[in-house]
Amino acid sequence: MKLSTKGEYGLLAIIDLAMHSLEAPVQSAQIAERQNIPKQYLDQLLLFLRKAGLIESSRGRQGGYQLARSASHINLLQVVRALEGSIDSSDVFMREGSNQDPTRKILRDLWAEIFEHASEVLRTTTVEEVCERRKKLDPQIMYYI
Repeated sequence: MKLSTKGEYGLLAIIDLAMHSLEAPVQSAQIAERQNIPKQYLDQLLLFLRKAGLIESSRGRQGGYQLARSASHINLLQVVRALEGSIDSSDVFMREGSNQDPTRKILRDLWAEIFEHASEVLRTTTVEEVCERRKKLDPQIMYYI
């Protein structure tokens, strides 16, 4: 399974939204700056996420983007599929005329197993869990007197 920049940037954007849109919608320019993503490209990705029903947008001066539902109800596989489309591993080790090769069949079966495990990790990991992991990595603020 290979994740393109579309998938990577989209995951960064939705996690940023989950962490920053609790009080008010977040503007795409803010996400682009924090995540170092070109704004025009981010705007396209946010459209994909909105069409998939993962985020909502509001217009106006105080407008922006926010999650369409709780971060605990959005898993990473949903985000990846919204951006990358159907993810499939079936074309690995499937060259012309190689269907009868037992080694290729074994490798194809192993690859399918690896792919299934990766998909399961994405399916069972929520945006909320990633946010919690991120919060744990933030440096603790220390005050000295």
